Amino acid sequence: MSVADRVVSARYAEALIGAIEAPGQLDEVNEEILAIDAVMCENLQFKAFVEDPSVPLEDKHGLVDKVFTGRLSQLTLDYMHLLLNKHRIDHFGQIVKAFTRLVEERRNQLRVRVTTAVDLGADVMDRLKRALDSSLGKDCILDTTVDSRIIGGVVAVVGDRIIDGSLRTALDELGKDLIATPLNQRTV
Repeated sequence: MSVADRVVSARYAEALIGAIEAPGQLDEVNEEILAIDAVMCENLQFKAFVEDPSVPLEDKHGLVDKVFTGRLSQLTLDYMHLLLNKHRIDHFGQIVKAFTRLVEERRNQLRVRVTTAVDLGADVMDRLKRALDSSLGKDCILDTTVDSRIIGGVVAVVGDRIIDGSLRTALDELGKDLIATPLNQRTV
């Protein structure tokens, strides 16, 4: 997706978040948007139909009403119709990503990608989360992966910042230091 498309998607996400007024509505709309995204990812025929420019707009509106009326709040249903009218439904996946980021900002949450060499278990992950929460001043959401190539330790990615506490990096840096230091200047 182009930069212009991402800007458009961000604006539509901001418009949706700006339309939320009632307390508790943020959670409701967030759940609904994620559910619609799941439908579009799982049902490729539905996605293809609503994104197809050759399908008449009234047919798209009819299908959205048939599938979602009674299952979505009026705000979310109206938003889907707006995306259809403005021919932006093909941006929906990117809008969901932008909307999720805005929701997390409102909740003072921060998504952190955590990579470990082995599965650390719930207790260790809870301690890691509390440490990240404390140091970053946010309620961290941990997206975890296991990658044995880091050998040991933890790599955390927060936005464009990398906190690399992996054994692999420590060994690589030690190797570079050994290569860079003349043999007669090394200490044991």
